[in-house]
Amino acid sequence: MSILSVRKKYRLVNRVRAVVRIIIKHGLGYFIDRIFREPYLKILRLHHLSSRDRKQIPPAQRLRLMIEELGPTYIKIGQFFSTRADILPENFLKELEKLQDSVSPFSFDEVKKTIYEDFGKNLDEIFLEFSEKPLFAASIGQVHVAKLVSGESCVVKVRRPLIEDIVQSDIEVLTEIFRIASKHIPELKQWNIPALLEEIGEYLKRQMDFVYEAGMMEKLGKFYGKSDIVVPAVVWQYTSKRVLTMQKLNGKKILDVSNSIPDIPEKLVKGLFHTLFETGYFHGDLHPGNIMLMEDGRIALVDFGLVGYLSFEKRKLLAGIISGILGGKISDTIPHLKKFFGLSHNVPENFEKDVGFIVDRYGSLPLGKIHLADIIYDVMKIARKMSITLDPDIGLLAKNLMSLEGICASINPSESLLQLSKSYWESLLSRGLFQHLWIEEFKNVFLSYRNLVFQLPENIDEFVRINKERIETEQEIVRRLDRYTRSLENAGTKISFSIIILPAVSVLILFGLRNLSLWLFLVLLAGLFVFVAVLFRLLTGRDNA
Repeated sequence: MSILSVRKKYRLVNRVRAVVRIIIKHGLGYFIDRIFREPYLKILRLHHLSSRDRKQIPPAQRLRLMIEELGPTYIKIGQFFSTRADILPENFLKELEKLQDSVSPFSFDEVKKTIYEDFGKNLDEIFLEFSEKPLFAASIGQVHVAKLVSGESCVVKVRRPLIEDIVQSDIEVLTEIFRIASKHIPELKQWNIPALLEEIGEYLKRQMDFVYEAGMMEKLGKFYGKSDIVVPAVVWQYTSKRVLTMQKLNGKKILDVSNSIPDIPEKLVKGLFHTLFETGYFHGDLHPGNIMLMEDGRIALVDFGLVGYLSFEKRKLLAGIISGILGGKISDTIPHLKKFFGLSHNVPENFEKDVGFIVDRYGSLPLGKIHLADIIYDVMKIARKMSITLDPDIGLLAKNLMSLEGICASINPSESLLQLSKSYWESLLSRGLFQHLWIEEFKNVFLSYRNLVFQLPENIDEFVRINKERIETEQEIVRRLDRYTRSLENAGTKISFSIIILPAVSVLILFGLRNLSLWLFLVLLAGLFVFVAVLFRLLTGRDNA
């Protein structure tokens, strides 16, 4: 083992010990007790008694307090799990929802250094104005107001220094802790913790890559534009993985809008739903601070560091589940839910009973009394009961629908999310199970066949070439088998001849030794071998080619 790998292992062990101490401090020692068998953790038993005074605090709250002390990466991870009703019970979800991604800003010198390293220019060569104090700071980066040398007002998002290394280090620590835990706590194996940590790592990498965020802004800007929802334009010349420069939008935060504009929630809901069911994409962080009303009356969305996506199949199945539940029909709900969960014909005994409970709970209620997010969370709870892990974007969608419901209720308390989208839902339900999705599926099939037709000449040439090669190969195999068969026949003939000749030769040799002189015997023996060889050749000398 190299010195570098030893040092790396030593640093990892120290970080694991530091995290374990915080876990113990917050009274979660039961978890630690089961992994104390590891030699380098046994010494921490001495600190275990100090956590007794925290045992009066509920475990979910202790978990939240522990995550807050561990720092920004763990807060991000906690926020990720706050949407996973398919993994955690409700009391833990509610506590994790309280986690706030708020940290102290980093220095303005670091901002200038990052901009210079990424664009090769000093800050004042790019911007006429640049606020030293950020609008806000988070664990990934912070946002500044600026003005380009061209005179255009903009907003600049700068990534926190060394955040990639910090996140990678924290993920390594968690991986090591759960590697140890999985050895001593068999119950953890069903959750496939390594896969979950890998998923979280990818989730955080996307948030740290501002080029990815800029690309999603461009893509979603086109989608939302069809519904008159505005997304800031990206200034690509001054955008990199660590710096995102975008158009500054002028407007008010959505909750600062007067209640005298009652159609704003309806426009927002319809625009978001249209984009979701047409494209699969949705804004992944839909809180009031990220929604604005512009001076011209249009709605604007900002901060696309987190974007969710549901595949066409997932959208179709989710639509079928919601349609069946709202219609109060368990027979329509179960087939879609089974596919959604990836279940075969054999399902758990209580599956139909659990689905029936959801259908009975919502199917007879008016739309105004139904929360769409609650339906999705109840579906996820069934998955948790069956130890089924769902697509994380399902939970993200439910969380954002809940936030959207809260925003709409704050502006117009008399209506719910389903009421606000009533005309949209009713038009779909009246045509059956989301007919427009079937049309979309037919279009996808048609495009597939169209591509096949366009590629047909190339495919025919490829088909002829492959078949020609296959025929030549088969002919060569036949020729080789024929030679092999003749070789076997020759071998059989030679063996048969040998069986017949050898006894006769043996008798003649014995006769010669007894009755002939040595020289005469040798001459006759040589002649006998020549005769046998010639006879052998005549009988078996076939063409082996």
